[in-house]
Amino acid sequence: MGKRLQAKHLKHSPNLIPQTETQKASTFLVKSRTPYVSALKTITKQLEKFEKTSNIKKFQNLQYKRVKYITVKGMGKSIEKTLSILLNFQERYKVDILTGSVEVLDEFEMEKKEGEDVDDDEEGEKVYKKRMVSSVEGRIWLKRD
Repeated sequence: MGKRLQAKHLKHSPNLIPQTETQKASTFLVKSRTPYVSALKTITKQLEKFEKTSNIKKFQNLQYKRVKYITVKGMGKSIEKTLSILLNFQERYKVDILTGSVEVLDEFEMEKKEGEDVDDDEEGEKVYKKRMVSSVEGRIWLKRD
């Protein structure tokens, strides 16, 4: 491990590529603060929207009919919760689980230490560090008869 930075960690979204409307509707991102039961209910509602018996006309047009599965993603410490959610749906749906690693970019803003004489230019300087984070992606396949 390298030397620890005395800096403020700035958080950013891991999504770099903008998603289409159908991708947004068929993807669920699990965070460490996502409540378990709430995630189960939200994913269940997403699955019901895409089924043929749904009364919502928006989800019956051509672009939404191409959706074959709902994607559930989690990184880092939310992997355990993501897997637990996916295993819950495995009883009723076909579920595929894919594991991998994602490269993330951390941004740090340098802070002035007490008793240290630092130029104004150096304070607020941004430092970027790359790191690899474990990730899991689950696909809950829709039942379209």
